[in-house]
Amino acid sequence: MPSFKKNNSSAGDEKGDTNARSAALEALKEVEEREAYLNLVLNRILSGISLSDAERSLFTELAYGVMQRRNTLDWVLSLFLNRPMEKLTIWIRNILRMGVYQLLYLPRIPDSAAVDEAVKLAYRYGHRGVAGLVNAVLRKVSAEKGSLPWPSREENPALYLSLRHSYPLWMVERWMENMGFEEAEAFCAAGNKVPPLTVRTNTLKLSKAELKKRLELEGVGAEDLVYAPEGLHLKLNKRLVELESFREGLFQVQGESSMLVAPLLNPQPGESVLDLCSAPGGKTVHLGILMQNRGNIVAADLYPQRLKLVQDAARRQGIDIINIEKLDGRSVNPDKEGAFQRVLVDVPCSGLGVIRRKGDLKWRRRPEDILSLAELQLQLLKGAFKYLCRGGVLLYSACTTEPEETTGVIEKFLAAEPSAKPVTLSPLLPEKLRGEEKREGMLYLWPHKHNLDGFFLARIRKK
Repeated sequence: MPSFKKNNSSAGDEKGDTNARSAALEALKEVEEREAYLNLVLNRILSGISLSDAERSLFTELAYGVMQRRNTLDWVLSLFLNRPMEKLTIWIRNILRMGVYQLLYLPRIPDSAAVDEAVKLAYRYGHRGVAGLVNAVLRKVSAEKGSLPWPSREENPALYLSLRHSYPLWMVERWMENMGFEEAEAFCAAGNKVPPLTVRTNTLKLSKAELKKRLELEGVGAEDLVYAPEGLHLKLNKRLVELESFREGLFQVQGESSMLVAPLLNPQPGESVLDLCSAPGGKTVHLGILMQNRGNIVAADLYPQRLKLVQDAARRQGIDIINIEKLDGRSVNPDKEGAFQRVLVDVPCSGLGVIRRKGDLKWRRRPEDILSLAELQLQLLKGAFKYLCRGGVLLYSACTTEPEETTGVIEKFLAAEPSAKPVTLSPLLPEKLRGEEKREGMLYLWPHKHNLDGFFLARIRKK
């Protein structure tokens, strides 16, 4: 990986942000070449280089933006290249993508700056010939970007959504079938919006109002969230790890939809609770806080290295009732059968509800993944239910809105398990969501309707 040095350009000088573009290029290359996860790559790169606030912002915007819009960028480039993209090196492919992304989606950056910086990178990672190619192609895109031959909304609506909003064609065809065109377009558009940075107050240590004051002293703006009562939206101009309040465990970074999960299980102090798929631990720790750090939580996961994340989260926030255990939720430990009053099963899923946070996910998924994941989810739900005592409550959670992974799993389970009964969520829901429960015990959260990550939640009691 090239070494990056903090440049001396002013925060507003986009033309001087070569280091940010080089870092973004390295991240995109690693994701494409090694199939690495973008968020993990970005965190690793950021921890190893020195960038100004403006450079860091441009770096993350370019990396996430190019990944979010990849098929659209490749389509635009195909109109102006005289060779297939695959014939170019991985460096030049991504230099061109970054250039087109700036030309189409970052109007604050002058076209000349976007082209010139791309040419500099092409010289650095290629040679004079490919630098000339990059220059010629991007100048053509700049000149003709207002008259691109986009697919017709009326004649080819699926391809229109796929390229205008940057999603695989099979996804938009699925959503159009499930939702209709208008709602599918709104869903796609919402998935391209930048999600807010949200945190949940550690109410064992302080109130939300006290946390807001503490953050203000650290120079961080904070606003209340719409639905989660303990949540805040942060306006951050520094890294989280630089905040003393973060290091002290006064809050947990968590999406607002995710903050609603543990309260719907409604664990009580002193109870025994199982979190079957617990890593990385945000919901597990929230359970411990709601239980006032009294009782017992078994945090289970299949992978020991992921359980360490749960331990770290619990330690940082001062929760000591969490006991980790390596466990395959599809098989039941006879010693623990019927041993828990509450069970949370936050299942592995397609993740199509959180695409705005994981733009690379949509290019990894295949249609067959949804069916295979639905089968796994049903097996996990059946196993989780056996751990529940009579009269106990289980909460099923998935960060997707695909029918096969949500109501489809629950309906199959209820049909096969006569002792399972869905129970209403309404008394436990935030007031603004109380009319959203479409079926008893089942709730969808939507990016385009609620400005939340797409989630599905179902509450079930064992008779």
